[in-house]
Amino acid sequence: MTERPFEALGLSADADRAYPLLIATRGVAAAELARTMGVPAERAEAACGELALRGLVRRGDDGRWYPLPPQSEFLPLLSRAQEQLRRGRELLDRLGLEYQRVHEGRRADEIVQVVEGASAVRRQVEDLHAAVREEMLVFARAPGDGPAGDGGPPIRRGVRSRVVVERDGLDAGAVLGATHLRVADRLPVRLSIADRSQALLPLAADGPLCDPLLLVVRPSGLLDALVTLFEAVWAAGVPLGTAHSPLRLRILGMLVGGSTDAAMARALGVAVRTVQRHISAMERAAGVDNRIQLVWHAARHGWLDGQEPAAGARPGTPALPAGAPGGGMPT
Repeated sequence: MTERPFEALGLSADADRAYPLLIATRGVAAAELARTMGVPAERAEAACGELALRGLVRRGDDGRWYPLPPQSEFLPLLSRAQEQLRRGRELLDRLGLEYQRVHEGRRADEIVQVVEGASAVRRQVEDLHAAVREEMLVFARAPGDGPAGDGGPPIRRGVRSRVVVERDGLDAGAVLGATHLRVADRLPVRLSIADRSQALLPLAADGPLCDPLLLVVRPSGLLDALVTLFEAVWAAGVPLGTAHSPLRLRILGMLVGGSTDAAMARALGVAVRTVQRHISAMERAAGVDNRIQLVWHAARHGWLDGQEPAAGARPGTPALPAGAPGGGMPT
């Protein structure tokens, strides 16, 4: 590649080559300069004329071209070129920021949309349930507690759903059609996330007469944070099946109190095998191998917080389950 040191100053390629050659002489004819440059004489003459217009050479009375000191003319040219480069850099920075804003960043109103009014909120919830294809993540304060203030439309068949419900709101029956349910003592917010691509956050109204508000959160760092929040609460929740969950809690409470399988069955009005089946299911959910481990797992994870201790059990100490050494007699 041929170097052109003065290209940035606006000199043509021929003038760029000619000036250093002229500096090295005490004057030269255009024809001689043309031979040195390897170009026709007309091009060498044109290059000298361009340099003369810039005040870098002069034509002598003898028709030869003589160089002039470069500083007097090149320094102003360099200063103007540097100023143009500075302005070009500023323009480039501004264009870069604009590109990021339009193509890489997103406006706040594109990330979060506020929906107001019962009908608009219900419509948004229906759209979310219709759009979900793989997985629905839900925080529900109570069974049937959907983002629109009701249970919402059913989740489509084949969609995996994970629901965390507050312990105080737990009762029998399905919760929002969940295929996987866990219980937490307290939920930070009400929340529905579809396919990790859109979230709905109902906001508490200022008064009973105010229209409900709903935040629609689209793909963004905020949505990622909501998914992370759900996963953290889900991991800390107590796994339970969606059917007979209160019954299992009652069985667990009596198991902690030392009741036998037969006594639990009589108290609950179910068969002994039903009691044993629910205990086995809780062992699988807790990832333990026997009833002793189940009792300690339940105590450590607060499964029975707020339940009355069984008769004879010391406060804060889980009783040994039936069939364990020192515990009740097995059936």
